[in-house]
Amino acid sequence: NFRGQHGKAYLFNAVVNISQAEAVERNMTTGRHVVRDINCRQCKETVGWKYDKAFEASEKYKEGKYILEAELLCTVY
Repeated sequence: NFRGQHGKAYLFNAVVNISQAEAVERNMTTGRHVVRDINCRQCKETVGWKYDKAFEASEKYKEGKYILEAELLCTVY
């Protein structure tokens, strides 16, 4: 169970059709991380973030993975 600023979120090993912003250090509810926002390649809206580095040992499994926030996604036909 993952949560973003807008509610329910999902952790993925890989995502497609995104661009990545510059890496920044953020204090999150699970500790300090180096993350980068990920944006939809089509509409340019932020849809989540990528974990580059976790400082807590228990959070290392997130490194290199992506969070997509359900509320920020839309259906494309």
